[in-house]
Amino acid sequence: MTETDQPYKAFVPPQAQQAHQKVMKQSKINRSKRHRIITLVIAGLALFVLGILVKGLTMNPSVVSSALIGKPAIDFEVEVLEGASWLPKLSGNKIKLSDLRGKPLILNFWASWCVSCREEAAQMEMFWEKYRDRGIIVLGVAIQDSPEAAREFAKQHGKTYPIALDVSGKTSIDYGVYGVPESFFIDEKGIIIHKEAGPVTFQLLEELNSRYQANRSDRG
Repeated sequence: MTETDQPYKAFVPPQAQQAHQKVMKQSKINRSKRHRIITLVIAGLALFVLGILVKGLTMNPSVVSSALIGKPAIDFEVEVLEGASWLPKLSGNKIKLSDLRGKPLILNFWASWCVSCREEAAQMEMFWEKYRDRGIIVLGVAIQDSPEAAREFAKQHGKTYPIALDVSGKTSIDYGVYGVPESFFIDEKGIIIHKEAGPVTFQLLEELNSRYQANRSDRG
């Protein structure tokens, strides 16, 4: 191969080579910074999500607050299965929440297939037997249930307070029920003053009623 046959190799000035190397080095540094930033962002998001999950798993569901507290209870209509004699203004076999205005109400969502509801039934009945002649209404609304199963459950567990069925499921959705049992204490003006997620006890119901009566006396 002669000298003229040698492949052409462009001459690059040293200054240009240094500039090119500088640009490549800066580009590498920038990529490294972006990588670190992305890693930190992903790690931060992961910790945030983990924190939410941990909080949710460790939170006591019985003290979960409700956006409905302090607001008027949403009106509804349910099918009464038992205890109609304790309820006023029945339209056929249906009752509306607005028909019960003027008396404090314990609205209890339950189901015949719910294990915790079995534990709660005796406590609720004990409270009902003591206070049913004192102007307090207990209304147990079964959800995702059948009339037959709900009646049989009430019979087995000695429920004598009024029970009804949320046939469409709309009532439980309106009240944000995500599990049973859940109970709402509604005052005589139709305002929700307490929500209890999980089974209630006789002692808790008495405490809530005493608090309600005290506040009512203070209001005159």
